[in-house]
Amino acid sequence: MKSITALLFLSITFSLTFITSQAQAEYQLMIDEGVHKVSDVQQSAETFFMDKPKGRGSGYKQYKRWEYMALRMMDESGYLKAPEFYINELQQLNARLNENRSLFLNDNWEEMGPVSWNATTSWNPGVGRITTFSIDEANEEHIIIGAETGGVWKSIDGGQNWLPLTDYFSNLYVYSTAIMPENNNVYFFGSNMGRIYKSPDGGSTWEQIGSAGNSVVNKILIHPVNSNIMFASSQNSGVYKSIDGGQSWTSVISDNRGYDIEFKQDDPNVVFASGSFFHKSIDGGDTFSVISGFDNTGAKMIGVSEDNPEVVYIIEATESRFNGIYVSNDAGENFLKLDHGNNNYFGYSLEADDTSGQAPRDMDIAVNPNNSSEVHIAGIHTWMSTDGGQSFTITSHWVPGTASANDIGYNHADVDIIEFYGNTLYTGTDGGIFKATNTIDINSNYYTDITEGLGIRQFYKIGISQTTPVVVSGGSQDNGTSFYTADQGWRDWLGADGMESFIDKDNNNIMYGTTQFGQLYRTTNGGITFTGISEPGPGEGNWVTPVEQDPIAPNTIYLGYDRIYKSQNSGSSWTAISQFLGGSADHLKIAPSNPNVMYAARGSQLYKTTSGSGTWQQLSGFGGNINSIAIHPTNPDKVAIATTSVLKVFVSEDGGQTWETHNSGLPNFQPLALVWQDNQLDGLYLGMNYGIYYIDNTFDEWQVFNNNLPNVIINELEINYSENKIYAATYGRGLWTSPVYDGVLSINEIEVFNSLKVYPVPAKNYLNIEWNEEYLSELRVFDSTGKLVYFENDVNLTNNPQISVADFSAGIYFLRINNEKGIFTKKISVK
Repeated sequence: MKSITALLFLSITFSLTFITSQAQAEYQLMIDEGVHKVSDVQQSAETFFMDKPKGRGSGYKQYKRWEYMALRMMDESGYLKAPEFYINELQQLNARLNENRSLFLNDNWEEMGPVSWNATTSWNPGVGRITTFSIDEANEEHIIIGAETGGVWKSIDGGQNWLPLTDYFSNLYVYSTAIMPENNNVYFFGSNMGRIYKSPDGGSTWEQIGSAGNSVVNKILIHPVNSNIMFASSQNSGVYKSIDGGQSWTSVISDNRGYDIEFKQDDPNVVFASGSFFHKSIDGGDTFSVISGFDNTGAKMIGVSEDNPEVVYIIEATESRFNGIYVSNDAGENFLKLDHGNNNYFGYSLEADDTSGQAPRDMDIAVNPNNSSEVHIAGIHTWMSTDGGQSFTITSHWVPGTASANDIGYNHADVDIIEFYGNTLYTGTDGGIFKATNTIDINSNYYTDITEGLGIRQFYKIGISQTTPVVVSGGSQDNGTSFYTADQGWRDWLGADGMESFIDKDNNNIMYGTTQFGQLYRTTNGGITFTGISEPGPGEGNWVTPVEQDPIAPNTIYLGYDRIYKSQNSGSSWTAISQFLGGSADHLKIAPSNPNVMYAARGSQLYKTTSGSGTWQQLSGFGGNINSIAIHPTNPDKVAIATTSVLKVFVSEDGGQTWETHNSGLPNFQPLALVWQDNQLDGLYLGMNYGIYYIDNTFDEWQVFNNNLPNVIINELEINYSENKIYAATYGRGLWTSPVYDGVLSINEIEVFNSLKVYPVPAKNYLNIEWNEEYLSELRVFDSTGKLVYFENDVNLTNNPQISVADFSAGIYFLRINNEKGIFTKKISVK
């Protein structure tokens, strides 16, 4: 059981957080250590999976997710940079912008969602992945959640409204959260590589404190009376204790795994911890003893209850499946394994009779604090026992129709965390956060989804129509493929992991979507029904398989497997139009002005055809693996590529025969997505893992195009010319849109800021702001190094807000105001 002041996470990021056997595979440990080349990890993983099944519960899908992101995020030497690198680079960028920004562009990014789900034919609808939540012990309305790549959010009204807290700190992955019991304005979150971060001001600003090991921080547990005492479980390096509020950490168990930590409910000097083994401490967590009586060294989770503190439950995995549940009636000294035969409660079956599972990624236990005989466990689904774990009844299913047909609740697949607050049961899943207020009465309304308002969708790819109003279709991790229209909002039409997607150029009711490894689908009626599309031959595509539509010919689509394939009948049959590429293609782009000109990429190899078939020419003259290809809208010989090279972006004017570098003014982030703008200036946009940047023939270097955009991974950029808007698919904060570049703001437009007053200068206790314009604004204060020290959003400056600077050190700071009119920065001093 995971504490209300903490989390359990378990997912994948640059630290892999799943297990497929009782002994951790070498490639998983290599990922966690963070010091190995991506290619070395790949080699180890390929060896591991060579003779093993790759289906559900094998860990293969999670590995391919990691591989996809790692190949795009690695540097020119093939390594992944540590989180501190990007935090420092972000601070340096802010420092440069504060001192030197003199241009005002017309960018103004708006969030498009989705922030709720609305299924048509999708089999696992949800909003986005919740890896953790924490609820204020004194106020159930006060909740913070962690989204894998969407940051930390909070609600102060029980989930009716949500506020993002880390949009301008970092895009660090979040796997655990905690609220300090003694001061509910102090938050913590745990990330990968043992990093733990703290906010002293309710999530407005954050700073890194100590590190608990070198793995993903599964859980943070704070002492109920003395908040200086904290525990943290580090997935692949054990359990750690801090006695100085998280500033420093010491390993406290003889176990190189760390999953769960709990206090005995009537005595915090008794601490339970689990990894491969179960551990108990009677001296406040200074020393632990290993308790025997378990079948194996599989992952273990702990359940305790205030109703009877002597009762301790343990659920145990074997590989990725359920192995057993144990109960102790003497505070964890002795355990009895309960008889569940061969039942597997971690799988997909309603009868618990399959062999699937994703433990410990999806594995947890919660015990009603008012009834120690009521036990809930989770894997893909959730299950309940009212007899102390002797028998279990299923309470949810991951497909809405199946759940309704069986009169049980719908709860999105893959439950990362399940936790009681009083008599209310909460779950954090790959599709959102749910709650059950009557946990005994099982019916189709068992769970209520309280995710609405969380913009945390992890888009891989999007497709944009060229119509007014626009239609957008996008594929995302864990939450399938969805489409947006202004009159209907978002609708979900495919499940699984959604990948590349596009809208037919001739009919907006026709859409194409893909799931992992290139399985294609098509709807001809706006997502009401869909059909599968035949694959072109043996084998499969990449994790994200490129699929494109011909810009001119009807019913013609192209697909990148180990060859490039063409279909002229909407996917009913396929013809190979390229030679064998040596492996599955990563990218495929077709020139809008001449569909016979195509570019395809695999790793660092770039291929081109000018005839639409035959043997494609291999191009050279650039460096690094290719992350994105963009062909100019009117000139098929003008092409840009984003690469993992230190030179980042290359542009060719002659169809790839020669290349020029385009990296002047770019921060040292990873270039991930490119798109040209047909604006007579050769405008080019670049999406990185922090922000969006713009350059054209009038600029000598890239310009920041980030107004009101969170710090989030940008996976794809597309432009709709009917509305003259650019759309960004983010990996963790959903879809965003802005007007395309339309020139530098005029003097008259900038003069709107002339009436803005900031005083006194220098400031001592408060900084006052006055403006006669009623634009909701974001207020940020940076120190001279570019570190964010104050943040507040949705501020109406006509209300004359004050910023407290009493705790600021004397020196120079920069006030940045963002709103739909632009970005205003003013240097201030504090004495």
